[in-house]
Amino acid sequence: MTSPASAAQDPEAPIRTEDVPCTGCGAHDDEVLFEGREHEYRNTTNALFPIVRCNVCGLVRLNPRPAVSELSRIYPPEYYAYHLVHEEGDQPGRLSPGALGERIKARRYQSRFRHLLERAAPGTGLARVLDVGCADGRLLTWYRDAIPGRTIETYGIDIGEEAVERARRAGHIAVAGRFEVDTELPDGTFDLIVASHVIEHVDDPVGFARRAAALLRPGGLFMFATPNVDSADVRRFGRLWGGWHFPRHWTLYDPKSAQRLAEQVGLTLESIGYEVNPVFWNWTCHAWLRERRGDDFADKVFPPVGIFQPSPRSFVLLSVFTVIDILQKLITGRTGSMQVELRRPIGR
Repeated sequence: MTSPASAAQDPEAPIRTEDVPCTGCGAHDDEVLFEGREHEYRNTTNALFPIVRCNVCGLVRLNPRPAVSELSRIYPPEYYAYHLVHEEGDQPGRLSPGALGERIKARRYQSRFRHLLERAAPGTGLARVLDVGCADGRLLTWYRDAIPGRTIETYGIDIGEEAVERARRAGHIAVAGRFEVDTELPDGTFDLIVASHVIEHVDDPVGFARRAAALLRPGGLFMFATPNVDSADVRRFGRLWGGWHFPRHWTLYDPKSAQRLAEQVGLTLESIGYEVNPVFWNWTCHAWLRERRGDDFADKVFPPVGIFQPSPRSFVLLSVFTVIDILQKLITGRTGSMQVELRRPIGR
């Protein structure tokens, strides 16, 4: 398999695409909603990609989409998820806004993790946790340190081989490869599987969820966070909405399609919650400004990749967009990002 760390190509060069049936129901009866293009990286592709809705089951997806063989192109070496462990964020004595933002984020993720683990494996015994799309292991490190005194075995899987090496150096058991076709991880053993904004990236989301079901122990919990296309910001901004993440988000869910996915793979839908996602707002504003003032100006005001680097500017932007998303949730009850919890039934 080609690693996403391979050299990216000329963005003007043709990109191989695949016209595929609906990943939810298998039909090939689509309605084009709109088209969009990459605006976060300049060295991937400038091609237009359609967002379509299946006329049979209603699932929203990218189609045609980049071929799987193009993964190394659409995920360039500088892709943000491969570089989440920052020197500044790893120095506990630093009091800069960037470091403070990292600490706030760590505590938020650890709080969510403690809540999930309490529901997946209550008690104080050994817990086995898998992070799908673990990148360089930052989240796994936060999870491992979230509950002092409890032993948490941390596993991860990611397609980025260099990132996986960094996760291993951090002390995690990490596998390089595509989760939906993995055969290395042990079946029926995980108390909790977390996939934070991964399922929308894969070519076979049903196979992805089915693999998670096989890896869970009976009673175990699978939580995936993913964009929610049934939200006010999606309706307001349309093709400029940041959650499309052109051309890397291939399948987009809403609560109804998430319920159907659970039924398809034999898991029970426990809950759907809506999480604050300031990054989507930053990407939305970047796409909007780019059309009006061009790449350079948009990159300076709303840095699409730099937003993940601890800095005073990132801290201010993320703080402002967090408030906006909180207000959206208070007013509408939803945001453009949802957290879906599925449980493997006892005895299955």
